[in-house]
Amino acid sequence: MPRYRARSAFTILELIIAMTILLTVIAVAVGTFRRSSTLLAAQSGRLEAQQNARFAVTTLDRELRMAGVGVVDIQPILVQAASTAITFNVDLVSRVPGDVGAVYVDTSADTSAVSAMKTNDKITLPGMAVQYPESSYTQVGGVPGGAETISYYLGRDSASTRSNEYLLYRRVNATAPTVVARGILYEPGDTIFQYFTSDTLGNLSPVPDAKLPLYHAAAVHGSPADTGRYALVDSIRTVRVRLAAVYHDPRQGDVVRRIESTIRILNAGLINRVTCGDPPLGASAVAATPSPVGAPAPYVTITWNASVDETSGEKDVERYALYRRPDSVAAFDQPFSSIPAGLATYTFTDDNVQSGDHWIYGVSAQDCTPANSPIATTGTVIVP
Repeated sequence: MPRYRARSAFTILELIIAMTILLTVIAVAVGTFRRSSTLLAAQSGRLEAQQNARFAVTTLDRELRMAGVGVVDIQPILVQAASTAITFNVDLVSRVPGDVGAVYVDTSADTSAVSAMKTNDKITLPGMAVQYPESSYTQVGGVPGGAETISYYLGRDSASTRSNEYLLYRRVNATAPTVVARGILYEPGDTIFQYFTSDTLGNLSPVPDAKLPLYHAAAVHGSPADTGRYALVDSIRTVRVRLAAVYHDPRQGDVVRRIESTIRILNAGLINRVTCGDPPLGASAVAATPSPVGAPAPYVTITWNASVDETSGEKDVERYALYRRPDSVAAFDQPFSSIPAGLATYTFTDDNVQSGDHWIYGVSAQDCTPANSPIATTGTVIVP
């Protein structure tokens, strides 16, 4: 008869004990993981709220410090000072390569957001029933100035269930506003922007909230009308920004983070034209010659002689701005290119033309203010 050997195995009791231990370990691990995940989400939310507010303040800080760069003489630096809005002028962006008058160059920038506003493009200042500007800010020769108008302001967030939750907007000239930050808390009576004036010793004094909002009521900056209480906005030297950002934590409720920064308007109080004196004299012997018939591609060659103020006189010419317009248009707009100074005669080839075009070209000298000379123009050039 075959002999059977006993085989060892787990008993039912041993299996129950093992499964109980395994389930207990899994339950503890899952609980620990969920608590860690919840804590991580909460910390990320708090960091997001803080970073949201910090990004908004940093963006405003970078641009407000540059306020006043590139403004023309009659253009104010600070336009509006309100508790929830601030508006200022600065030549922040230019489409012209090598533009020394602007802070940045972006050849793809919106053409309606890279130059001074005109009276036919008025905007309503945020939170006020005031339209701006009252004057078209132009350089010598009627060319629009380069300093655009930038506004930062709060607007109610219609997508939020909280009545005190707002968006921080940024608007350039009359273009559509963009959202800089979300989840900004604001209660009536809060001061997002606080303003300070400075005395002769450099001591700062806060502008009372009761005097806000302020705006540049005089049409021409520095005119006899721009004095007294109308010039109070011109006396502001520092802005303190306070933002409270909220993160809606689905488990622990709303988390609020606050950030505060003091921004000095570096160019406030400076006279626009002190270093270079008067606007420079213009270029001479300006001429434009079309490409010969049968050339592989059409072009126009512009030539001119240096301004007298480049090597003599005030010796302050830094570059030449080039303009063009169809002969059916009465005035030039923004320059389409620029050439650094330093030569006795200049040549520029415009190859962005097509056969049959009718162009009139202009050349203007610019000093370090920057101020522009009158535009010396050519006759009509017909591209063959």
